[in-house]
Amino acid sequence: MKTTRIGILGLGTVGKGVVEALGRQNTVVIDKILVREPYRYNSDLPLTTNVWEIIEDPDIDIVVEVMGGVDPAYEYLSSALHSGKSVVTANKEVVARYGPELMELARQNRQGFLFEASVGGGIPILDALTWHLRATPIHAVEGVVNGTTNFILNQMEQGMEFSAALQRAQALGLAEQNPSADVEGWDSARKLSILAGLAFSSWIHAEKEHVLGITHVKSCHLRRLHEMGFGLRLVARAQRQPSSIGFVVAPTVYPRGHRYLKLAGSQNAIGIFSEAGTTWIEGPGAGGIATASSIIADIQRIRFSIPDREPLFFEDFPAADIDDSYLIFTEDPYQPLPDIPDSLQKGAGYLVSPHALPPETGLVQYRFRIQ
Repeated sequence: MKTTRIGILGLGTVGKGVVEALGRQNTVVIDKILVREPYRYNSDLPLTTNVWEIIEDPDIDIVVEVMGGVDPAYEYLSSALHSGKSVVTANKEVVARYGPELMELARQNRQGFLFEASVGGGIPILDALTWHLRATPIHAVEGVVNGTTNFILNQMEQGMEFSAALQRAQALGLAEQNPSADVEGWDSARKLSILAGLAFSSWIHAEKEHVLGITHVKSCHLRRLHEMGFGLRLVARAQRQPSSIGFVVAPTVYPRGHRYLKLAGSQNAIGIFSEAGTTWIEGPGAGGIATASSIIADIQRIRFSIPDREPLFFEDFPAADIDDSYLIFTEDPYQPLPDIPDSLQKGAGYLVSPHALPPETGLVQYRFRIQ
């Protein structure tokens, strides 16, 4: 097989992992790597500050994008496809927002546009979702897909308040200096858009009313939940409904022992629910080498001319809420609840309601799931 020549956009943690992994390949050569400040890197690497040296180079076959963000990544990926190059990306924000458009552009130019690393880091979830689990209709897809919130919630379970847990995550390099995408749920929502798009052939753009992060969670809530035999994780879930796609990202309560509550750090767990049964896939959801492994797999898919994973078309379904129960207790969870209908399942200082109560009640409410 002929040598495949690669151009890489970005040399952060994931970019370095790709360079390291490709160093063990004999038939894949890195021609150029786009960086902002070449003096910060090993001078033996083929660095450039001019992206067009990669996009317009006729000898480069595949562009690997690991920059992150929409601007200018989207422009670069579009230009690469127009220039007759295949694209591999880990950029969940670009894929969530422009996935169908870039897939169509790739088809028009007879190139590949692959993005396994955009969800689940080193977990081969998109391949599994596309090739192995589509033989029967998929009803729902869900998972814990953000390691930063795993770490923060775990620290809060041990008594640390949110702000202190976030600062620790930042000090350890587990959270960005601007952590809003993680803690407000948007990182999970973008990943869920991609999962739902491939599961249901309907690309859902996350809307604010369906996304809730963990910034309002308090350690006293988690301690009380622990006493009650429950725990909490930030869960992303989509399910097929008659005329819409149910779409929600929210802190969700599970009974102690649930697989989600065993996740720590960057570990992710994703479930696919279909007529054939339920399939769970767990593994490292972040990290340079883990994410690089998914990028290398996509490079090999292009090299061996394996068909792209995307469906030929996407139906237009709106996003909608999902019917869940809600676990509800007072801001001081040891105080008795106000008068609540006896028909609701009620315990000492909490209840499980089949619907959310009006916000003006001032009660603490979390989605509640038992599986």
